[in-house]
Amino acid sequence: MKYRHLAWFAVGLTLCVVVLGAFVRLSDAGLGCPDWPGCYGHLAWPNEAHEIEKANETFTERAVEVAKAWKEMVHRYLASTLGLIAIVLFVWAFRKRYLESFTLPLVVLLVVIFQGMLGMWTVTWKLHPVVVMAHLLGGLTVMSLLVWLACSRTPAITPYRYAGHVKQWMVVAGLILLVLQIALGGWTSANYAALACVGFPQCNGVWWPEMDFMQALDLYKQIGPDYEFGVKDGPARMAIQMMHRMGFMVVTVYFGWLIFRLTRNRELLPLGISLLVLLLLQITLGIINVTYSLPLVVATMHNGVAALLLANMVILLYKTRKE
Repeated sequence: MKYRHLAWFAVGLTLCVVVLGAFVRLSDAGLGCPDWPGCYGHLAWPNEAHEIEKANETFTERAVEVAKAWKEMVHRYLASTLGLIAIVLFVWAFRKRYLESFTLPLVVLLVVIFQGMLGMWTVTWKLHPVVVMAHLLGGLTVMSLLVWLACSRTPAITPYRYAGHVKQWMVVAGLILLVLQIALGGWTSANYAALACVGFPQCNGVWWPEMDFMQALDLYKQIGPDYEFGVKDGPARMAIQMMHRMGFMVVTVYFGWLIFRLTRNRELLPLGISLLVLLLLQITLGIINVTYSLPLVVATMHNGVAALLLANMVILLYKTRKE
């Protein structure tokens, strides 16, 4: 196996971890295991009757729900596998440091370690919204770094030779907008605000509902100690949902313009087409979510397509960089 093959495999695995993490969160299984790194004191999860009974006696604050526990542990297993691959990528690059830099693989490894800590805090801090959102962004950061690493080790992916229609600043601006929109989506999910507004384009039958933006943007003054199912009131949750919708409009307009620029260049046309397809799919999934009360499969796909959009933009950024 070549280095680039392992790097691209790591990208795919990270996408799976991100999507599975979304599935766990949307299944209300984020606290399926109230301890870390095990599950009710087990390396796997309690499954036998005597194991469940003992776990319930030990963890009196949260009874065992096997259907939630196994989802959480499978997510942890995949994340741990990604951690091992990050170590291999770093060691491999370090041993070949006389040929290529090992800086990026080291950064990937450090971010993966920090991401593991965020995973621990997600559980120990009982789904604190800031930690949950940071955990999502951390996973997408790992994927973005791995995409860049894989591109840099893939000879077939070369920089854009003619910067006539698409400048790098255009891609950077789009990437920033996309990251902000993903963060808003993560904040919406972490505060259980996805169903605060039902229907589209109106929110609960009105264009501008009663909203509390101050509370919506308050990152620290939360009411604990358990944040499962959210602690903000209705107007704050509607404000969070509406901010995500307003962000969607800004991103859609900008990406529409960027895609038009991309289609004017033959070399970047495939990335422009893939960006258009992913954008239209993401818009459709978002509308279905708020119209049909957040179907689990659709909501999970919404997270996955967001990750693919980000990967598309990172590749585009790599293609438009200066050598």
